[in-house]
Amino acid sequence: MKYSLMKNIKYIYQLAFLFNKKLKYTIPSQIMLSILIPIIATIIPSIAIGFITEGYGIKYFLIVIGVVSLVYGFMLFTNQYLSRRNEFENIFVRIKEFYLAMSAKLMTTDYVNVEPQAKQIDIQKAIMSFSSNWVGIELMLKNTPVLIINFVGLIIYSVLISSLNYLIIIILIVMSILNYLLNMYAQKYEEKHKKDYAKVDRQINYLYESSTSLINGKDVRIYKMEDWFYKIFHGLIKKRVNWSRKIEYRYFLPFVSDSLLLLIRDIIAYIILINLVLDKSISITTFTLYVGIISGFSTWLNSAVTAFSNLKRANLGVNDFRHYMEIDEVFNHKEGSKLPETFPLEIEFKNVSFRYPGAESDTLTQLSFKIKKGSKVALVGNNGAGKTTIVKLITGMYYPTVGEILVSGKRIEDYNIDEYYSLIGAVFQDVEVLAFNIAKNVSVTKEANIDYDKLYQSLELAGLKDKVLSLKNKDKTNLTQYIDKDGILLSGGEMQKLMLARSLYKDAPIMILDEPTAALDPIAESELYEKYNDLTKDKTSLFISHRLSSTKFCDRILFLENGQIIEDGTHHELMTLNGKYANMFEIQSHYYKEDLKEDRHE
Repeated sequence: MKYSLMKNIKYIYQLAFLFNKKLKYTIPSQIMLSILIPIIATIIPSIAIGFITEGYGIKYFLIVIGVVSLVYGFMLFTNQYLSRRNEFENIFVRIKEFYLAMSAKLMTTDYVNVEPQAKQIDIQKAIMSFSSNWVGIELMLKNTPVLIINFVGLIIYSVLISSLNYLIIIILIVMSILNYLLNMYAQKYEEKHKKDYAKVDRQINYLYESSTSLINGKDVRIYKMEDWFYKIFHGLIKKRVNWSRKIEYRYFLPFVSDSLLLLIRDIIAYIILINLVLDKSISITTFTLYVGIISGFSTWLNSAVTAFSNLKRANLGVNDFRHYMEIDEVFNHKEGSKLPETFPLEIEFKNVSFRYPGAESDTLTQLSFKIKKGSKVALVGNNGAGKTTIVKLITGMYYPTVGEILVSGKRIEDYNIDEYYSLIGAVFQDVEVLAFNIAKNVSVTKEANIDYDKLYQSLELAGLKDKVLSLKNKDKTNLTQYIDKDGILLSGGEMQKLMLARSLYKDAPIMILDEPTAALDPIAESELYEKYNDLTKDKTSLFISHRLSSTKFCDRILFLENGQIIEDGTHHELMTLNGKYANMFEIQSHYYKEDLKEDRHE
């Protein structure tokens, strides 16, 4: 939904005043002073000339001009102070209010509003709205008072000029309308192509994060990837610069036209005034006053048009921000079915098909299976078979396109999704630790709420307790060096163990392990599976692995291909079946045997 400029100004200032109530008083004060100061500056020269031409004494002249100058200087100082203060508060509001609001939205909105590429572009556009001082939100905060100031100034000066010669007003307004139309042309072009350059911005951000990431740092150096990154960077930045050039060129046109029109406006106005003086229709004092008024009117009008154009441009960004902030949630966040109170739980897929947003075909097709209470089920198959998609569906990241997923006999859609997440403990394939201490990474709660007995029990089950106890600051050791220069870096296997400890600490009735041993060596993997029964005791667990030797620990194995289950049974049953599972297992076993032979020869 797109909002009008007035609605967005109201929206932005409601939030700004909510965050900083003093702005309700400092902004109107700045507006009032900004209107009075130019008016006084316009009057002062005519007062001076009036004193000279009317023959007042120098003493009286100095007293009046001195008082006026003192008042004028005080107003200038106060206005400058308020202007700088409000400018600072605008920055603070943008960062504190809108940046944090967007961060909160990204962390709480349904996952389907985050992962698809179309949503990623919407996110990028929303972020661009508060990415600097001269776009979107802060541009609107800056230019709204400017528009009000100039609009009021225009009314005052219009009345004064109309009393002299209304033709001057008509000329000034017509030429300013032309300038405004050129600005509108530039804004429409920018709005039309915003999605194009937002996509380029997203690619540049991704490339920057990838090329500067500590995780990728070793590969970049070993494989000399800097030239490759540079070439891609160069190409993307060139695209972005071209877009900026096209947009700014269109904004340059009204800037040039405004300079030319301003010259024409002034020449016409001055010709009219000079004729009035020559005809003795006005005095030199009045002439001086009206020269200032016409010059001021041109300034008011030009500034008003510029401010309005800036607000229209800012409105594009504010609409992008509001579009994402007000995006419809897909899942049930209202009162839902009561969560089950007895564990373990049963999970059932009934004719489930799923297609990702924007995809041309289904990832899962008519999938039906049941995971019994407390059972340990493995999902295996080649990449792209649909294993991770099943995990996303069970964890509530997506709802099925067709069919139903029942947990304890009730559809996932019937539960309040925020409450439903309490049933899930997961270790996902992509591992990313937070730049806090180990205790907070595992417990994901405030320091005062951490159960340290449970913390160390989870670390022990995950195989990380000895590592933590060997550290100088134990569980208070910070991870990564983003915040703490003395923070430590965990190995890939240790990070996966940390994520496993987090899942165990949560102690949810459904445990999902997506490649939990991918970064572990065979010995560490073997140790983990020796504890597997303890890890999943009284839980319904789903396990994904490419190493089929690990699936022997599971009660049941589902072999997927092209989004469908083609084999289903225990390890022994599937080996006896001698199908695709058995074939894959034998191939992997062959490599294990070859490795063992090589180790023995060495």
